[in-house]
Amino acid sequence: MADLLTDLDALLQSRKREQPADSYSVSLITDPVVAQRKIMEEAFEVCLELGAAEVDQDRTASEAADLVFHLMAGLTGAGVRWEQVLAHLARRRR
Repeated sequence: MADLLTDLDALLQSRKREQPADSYSVSLITDPVVAQRKIMEEAFEVCLELGAAEVDQDRTASEAADLVFHLMAGLTGAGVRWEQVLAHLARRRR
């Protein structure tokens, strides 16, 4: 599964370099306000799903996937590499 996130990071890095026209990813990478709004929106939707009386696991997983994607695109735009995030997580592991 980690390979999937590494692959997504590589894709986002290529979008940042190549900036193909009409790429949704590019709009997130190049406009921090767009990325921020989408990250906040997706985080809120995850929170709503987690707070439901009966959690719909598939819907929650789908919203979480949206959050991870938008977060990674925002990080790419800010120049924060996925490896940096993983390094911080690794240091916190006991």
